[in-house]
Amino acid sequence: MGRAGEEILRFPSESGCFGCSDANPAGLHLVFRRDGDVIRSDTSIADRFHGAPGIAHGGIVASIFDEISCAAIFFLRGRHVVTGELTVRYEKPCPVETALSFHARIADESHGKYAIVLAESRRDGVILARSTGKFFYVERAVSAP
Repeated sequence: MGRAGEEILRFPSESGCFGCSDANPAGLHLVFRRDGDVIRSDTSIADRFHGAPGIAHGGIVASIFDEISCAAIFFLRGRHVVTGELTVRYEKPCPVETALSFHARIADESHGKYAIVLAESRRDGVILARSTGKFFYVERAVSAP
């Protein structure tokens, strides 16, 4: 669903991530693109992720916001992060099986240890939901004990 000629952004290693990995059969398979200082993912939420019939479960919408926010920091700044806080404001229901566009941008990185990212989802230009998140920088991937 991207625009012609746009570069698809990929993380440097395949991690099996629920949000963006093609290797995760249960995942969302998100694809990211850059438009200036904004990272975008055009997607359709599968019906298997509905809450009420025809409407995406709020947790899946929050998961997409988490993914695109982390992607924004990685693709715009080249840094890995972990989520510290994520607040989602649902303005209108997000339909399943419908073209949606998620956008994220870094709003504040003056703190040194973390960045604030703002994101929103749209359908036909109408805002459906917004998020604000605090994402802490990490030097390398954290492994399980």
